[in-house]
Amino acid sequence: MNKTLIAAVLTAAAATLSFGAHADTASDKAQAKADYKSDKAQAKADYKSNKADCKADTTGAVERACKGDAKAGEKQDKADAKLQYKQDKADINAGK
Repeated sequence: MNKTLIAAVLTAAAATLSFGAHADTASDKAQAKADYKSDKAQAKADYKSNKADCKADTTGAVERACKGDAKAGEKQDKADAKLQYKQDKADINAGK
């Protein structure tokens, strides 16, 4: 075989492997983003549930304080989800 043909075959093989790695990375990133969105949705659902519990079980200032705690819990859960998402993205990018 001539050297040009061998080089072309090796280049094509390397490109194919490169595209496969890129597809895995894109898939991993998509999964990380889906997990993040799911975690945010769960935080919102938990907040709504906690808020409803506050309304049903308490009144007045205690109810407002309870709702405030529920909101703070939602913010913390969303912040945790965002931090986890950023860490997942960094891990995926480091593995390139």
